[in-house]
Amino acid sequence: MAADVDVYAEGAYTDTDLVVYIYADINAAPLVSAGVKLVYDNSKLTFASAQKNDADWYFGTSALKYPYQDPQDTGSAVVFICGKIDESAPAAGVAGTRKLIGKATFTRAESAAPGTSSETYFGSILELGITRPAPDEFANFVTTGEAVLDNGGVSYAVKIRQRGDANADGLINIQDITAVKYYTQHGGPLYPWLDCNGDGVVNVQDMTCVKYEMTN
Repeated sequence: MAADVDVYAEGAYTDTDLVVYIYADINAAPLVSAGVKLVYDNSKLTFASAQKNDADWYFGTSALKYPYQDPQDTGSAVVFICGKIDESAPAAGVAGTRKLIGKATFTRAESAAPGTSSETYFGSILELGITRPAPDEFANFVTTGEAVLDNGGVSYAVKIRQRGDANADGLINIQDITAVKYYTQHGGPLYPWLDCNGDGVVNVQDMTCVKYEMTN
């Protein structure tokens, strides 16, 4: 059974980098704030950049969005603090599934294969964005009805695969070409590992990329 908010990271790696996208499925009341921390192993990864999804999370109006609280790298974690207060619809909040929170990009210190668990290898864990003891408590996930979901209302998951492992089974083979072809014909969620060449779109060039990865 889904939590009030399911937060999940989807990452794709190559020999040189790792890109992680963080999403939320908002299964109950809309959110006015969200705060999540992406922990990483700084012996394997070096932080390069991070961006929040300002299309959904903003203050002001949809026509005039005010920037605030850029993602912060602590040296071993990237913290995303998001909020939404639209002056034209202050009670609207953010609702729906697969709502992007943000994206983090890392360079790799070495190119070794991650082994049986990419998530463990890269030290990738999702947690609450900010935690403070009483009396200075901080609410990360808050609904439009002012309910705080931090304790028990949020679930976390991380999935990381190699670019080109289009069906996310841990192997790169002919079945991944089929998976890319299916996406180009039928669409669906844009998982980052489908985008073999990392150009932001999935098309026939990614099938060619998968073929290359199969033979190299």
